[in-house]
Amino acid sequence: MNNKINFTKKTPRVALLSSTRAVFSPMEVAFQEVFPQAQIIHLLDETLIEDFRRDGGLSPHSRRKALHMAVTSQDAGVDGILVTCSTLSPAVDDFRPFVTIPAVKIDEPVVEWVVQSAGSIGLLATAETVLKSVEPLVQDKARQLGREIYIQRFIKGDLWPLLLKDPSAFYRAVGEAATQAAKVCQAVIITQVSMAPGWEYVEAGVRDKVYASPVYAVRAIRRILSSAE
Repeated sequence: MNNKINFTKKTPRVALLSSTRAVFSPMEVAFQEVFPQAQIIHLLDETLIEDFRRDGGLSPHSRRKALHMAVTSQDAGVDGILVTCSTLSPAVDDFRPFVTIPAVKIDEPVVEWVVQSAGSIGLLATAETVLKSVEPLVQDKARQLGREIYIQRFIKGDLWPLLLKDPSAFYRAVGEAATQAAKVCQAVIITQVSMAPGWEYVEAGVRDKVYASPVYAVRAIRRILSSAE
């Protein structure tokens, strides 16, 4: 795939709206691979994680925070927004009427890709609150495409503390969990950006059945911004 695009007017600037700094490295790697021309601006609100835990997922309170972050991004002069938090993704639909720049949900591009071909889809996450946002998106895309699918959840809540203590061990554990899920599903989506590096630890024999969102999302925002040039 040719990643070279001639952005002659200016360097494209993309705001990443995040709820944890654990997504910074995976997203930066994806941008370097797919869209190195872009300048990344991180907007981080770690209180969102506490909101999700307290409210059991996305709530009106966290949706307002997403709106504030989106408007702040536009005021900063960015060309596009990429929401890196899967739990927060549905809030993109809420704030789109209030901004004039394109916004991409982190999980929508990979979900669209997987639903087109897989009938049984595993969703791997470290918290049920994530799947409260991702699973309806998968179901909606399947309906839009006229696809019949079966969703299986794989929630590994015990893994998240390991990310802070030993990231390498966390990614290995994610890879092992994705490997096991891939043995019983036609496709597996690693639903959180913070888990995405675990893809490298998936057994080679099933790795082509496992998908992580960063590269797909960056391709989407790159395509949108290139078409606007």
